[in-house]
Amino acid sequence: METIAISFGSIILLAIIFYFVIKSAVRNGINESMLFSNEQRESASYQELEEVYTSIGQEVPNEVKEYYGKH
Repeated sequence: METIAISFGSIILLAIIFYFVIKSAVRNGINESMLFSNEQRESASYQELEEVYTSIGQEVPNEVKEYYGKH
């Protein structure tokens, strides 16, 4: 019976290739699976901050309003 030998260099090369293939697949999968646009996420973030400030009885600071573009 013949045996097939894989050198250590080949294993390292395959590991590097698989690392980048899996890394790009995960990144693309995450980007495509996002349900909300950036604008929707920023709006929701501002609304959460606004709810927190109103729950403690304060007004949203001007710096926060300027950061989110709300006037």
